[in-house]
Amino acid sequence: MNKHSLLTVTTGLGLALYCSSAVAQSAKDLVGTWTVASAEAFGPNPKGVLIFDANGRYSLMLMRPDLPKYASNNRTKGTPEEYKAIIGGTISYFGTYSVSGSDLVLRVEYSSFPNWNGTEQKRTNFTVAGDELKYTNTAPSVGGPPAVLVWKRAK
Repeated sequence: MNKHSLLTVTTGLGLALYCSSAVAQSAKDLVGTWTVASAEAFGPNPKGVLIFDANGRYSLMLMRPDLPKYASNNRTKGTPEEYKAIIGGTISYFGTYSVSGSDLVLRVEYSSFPNWNGTEQKRTNFTVAGDELKYTNTAPSVGGPPAVLVWKRAK
């Protein structure tokens, strides 16, 4: 085998290993607690946590940082404006999860967006690189184009 052939084989093997490691994410890579770094629909400094346990369960809470306080100091006695801002600026859901190729599959048991209750939500282009989890939500609950969310592993 000449040097050119060896370089081609070595480069091809390295590229194949690099590509397979980028795609070969597993559910084990997710286990732990993540804090939101970027979620465009929730403003420039969103707040949230996403927890994956080793038994295949997850819980997600995501909100805008500028939610109004209830003037009445009672969440059951808010004004229409307070309710609209809070409902539009928060989402939470929980259930079970799995990984299928580059998809993160979330089976929603219950959500603050009831339309998702009992559904399967796929998050595409899912990657874990170091302490960063990134995926695309192709059908956000607020409508509109696909949304990319970025999470950082909690320390």
